[in-house]
Amino acid sequence: MERSIAIAEIAGRDSVAAAVAAVREHGFETVLPTIGYTGTEVGDKEAPYRAVERLRSALPPHVRVLDPVPLADPALWSAMNALPMAEVLARYGVCSPCLACHLYLHLLRVPLAWSHGNAPVISGERDTHDGRIKLSQTAASIDAATRVLSYAGVPLLSPLRSMSGEQIEALTGTDWRQGERQMGCQLSGNYLRLDGSVSYDEAGYARYLAEFFEPVGRAVVDAFRAEREGGEASDFAAVVRTVLER
Repeated sequence: MERSIAIAEIAGRDSVAAAVAAVREHGFETVLPTIGYTGTEVGDKEAPYRAVERLRSALPPHVRVLDPVPLADPALWSAMNALPMAEVLARYGVCSPCLACHLYLHLLRVPLAWSHGNAPVISGERDTHDGRIKLSQTAASIDAATRVLSYAGVPLLSPLRSMSGEQIEALTGTDWRQGERQMGCQLSGNYLRLDGSVSYDEAGYARYLAEFFEPVGRAVVDAFRAEREGGEASDFAAVVRTVLER
């Protein structure tokens, strides 16, 4: 895949490393950084912008890094992550806003990608974090999100999926540890037991991805398309409810 521009999801260290890796692999000449907001952020609001500057310094001089674009859609976040939570828990035994939140963050970039010729979106997600499970980032959920963006005609690139922390440090420098110099989230760690373990029903999680996560993602893409073609602004709560009522 050789394209001149890519859209980078920027949050912290891993997202910067992903952008560097994607440029090396695909030869992108221009990177458009984007900062997605959920409404649950805490901490230093300037951290993502400093991450963009770190990206500029990590890339070769001939690669142009554009000014970052902030993106947010509180109604979409609520429709995917808050309003259906009781129903999702009852059906699948899975209750964490982090799951669909990561899909929301990818979907935020879709209209922007369309406006740049279906530019690829670069994500810093990983299958595991050196053996540590994050329920918001599993191999199955990354695969599912990739399929949703493919449905939109937008490649989702996740070049860090199988990388170790040491490999990522080689891309960003050893002075930047995972989780440092980035905003936090009010809901961070909500899926952890008291002992720090992650416990969930794998069969229920698989059904959640197949019956909710992916169908909702495709329905949101369809709603974006309808708006793009001159339709009214989407009622995302109704969009998600329609999926649940099928």
